[in-house]
Amino acid sequence: MILRCLAVLLLGHAPAAAAPPVRVLAWDQEIAARSLALVSGESVVEIADMHPEKRTATFRLKGYEPLRLRALDRKDTEGKPLERACAIPETVTRPLLVLIPDKADPTGLRVFVFNDDPASFTWGSYRFLNDTSKDLVVKLEKKAVKLPAGWKPVDLNLGGDTRGVGVLVALVDKLDKPIYSAVWEYNTGVRTICFIVPSTDPRLGVLNMKAIPEDKRTIELEEKAGLTPAAAKPPS
Repeated sequence: MILRCLAVLLLGHAPAAAAPPVRVLAWDQEIAARSLALVSGESVVEIADMHPEKRTATFRLKGYEPLRLRALDRKDTEGKPLERACAIPETVTRPLLVLIPDKADPTGLRVFVFNDDPASFTWGSYRFLNDTSKDLVVKLEKKAVKLPAGWKPVDLNLGGDTRGVGVLVALVDKLDKPIYSAVWEYNTGVRTICFIVPSTDPRLGVLNMKAIPEDKRTIELEEKAGLTPAAAKPPS
């Protein structure tokens, strides 16, 4: 009994895991231009070089507290920067924070988190996220996957050599009437996030494809040059 109580006490005082390495993707240029920082305990790092078509470098915070997003450009009534929590599940080893506009939040932002680890989101894969209100089906060559409405990542990897591939997107209940078609280049050394969003111009169709590619060779070059990890430091 004493040993059991001692074990419970030791577990209760076990140190929390440090914040995982994080990258950030700004949804649009307006967000990319904002002054933001990541915070974990006393560890603070300003989010530099945001771009709506590319992930940032990797940020490594030394804090052992839940990650927060700090809006350096928005203050509360006491003059302190506004913050919001960034809930990262324990199973997410390489979180990518997608920052989306949200007028209802004081920071003006909503944070969507998914695991960007190449061990699960492999090279050569397409990761689809359906930002429409309808369930969709996407077909690449002879492979098809269902994309439920909402931001649930669905991956598809064709395999094989680099080549051009036909792409079709249709509503689940209207598979014979594609609402998007194109020819993409498939590359085993590239993985691509594909946000399917409603079109803002009916002349161009009912939906748009916002694609964020990442080339394995670029990551390897950045790692060799020591550019991938971003040191945690107070924002200027």
